[in-house]
Amino acid sequence: MPVYIPAVQQKPGVWRGGHVCEIFRDPADADYPNGDYRLWAGTATIERSADYSYFVNAERLHILLAGDGLRLRFREPEQTITLASQESYTFSGVRPLHVDLLGAPVFAFNLIYRQGLSSGAVFVPLTSTPQLYTIHTEASIARTQIFYVVSGTVALESAGGERVMGQGDTLLWDMRGPSTQPLYLQSQMAAALLLLAYVAEPNAHPTISA
Repeated sequence: MPVYIPAVQQKPGVWRGGHVCEIFRDPADADYPNGDYRLWAGTATIERSADYSYFVNAERLHILLAGDGLRLRFREPEQTITLASQESYTFSGVRPLHVDLLGAPVFAFNLIYRQGLSSGAVFVPLTSTPQLYTIHTEASIARTQIFYVVSGTVALESAGGERVMGQGDTLLWDMRGPSTQPLYLQSQMAAALLLLAYVAEPNAHPTISA
């Protein structure tokens, strides 16, 4: 069954570049960031240029939700990536990285997960007209599907029931394929933005269609 995690129940903290908020970790009692965890999800406010933390035996999916963008300066090997709002990048958790702000502070969503798993994300803009989306999983795999409200208020209806979610609210859903899961999504205001992200077993790439 889906697990609902409202924004007010998420755990705030700090890091060298600003503030962070833990949405969840799997397993819940894992010693993050040094223990044997499968998945960590959270948000971060990047308020100043800084070095990112190291995460051994982990991969990172870094998704910009708002702000003027970031310049990611990697070492080993040298590489520079520029990300704008609603763009993302996946990289090794042990790769040395310094980030520079390109303007105003940035708000980002992060998935940090065990090496060997796969991940992905898509933004879903919503209006007051109900929209049907389907998530297709073609292989017999297990995955964690994450629904995060970037802005607005969203009504989500599925086989798991109906839920109205506000900004920052999150819904987790452990799914197993092969399956096709229909979702009815609707903004409760003029417009809303939903982030659909996942972490799954290797070579699993579920598709989302409208």
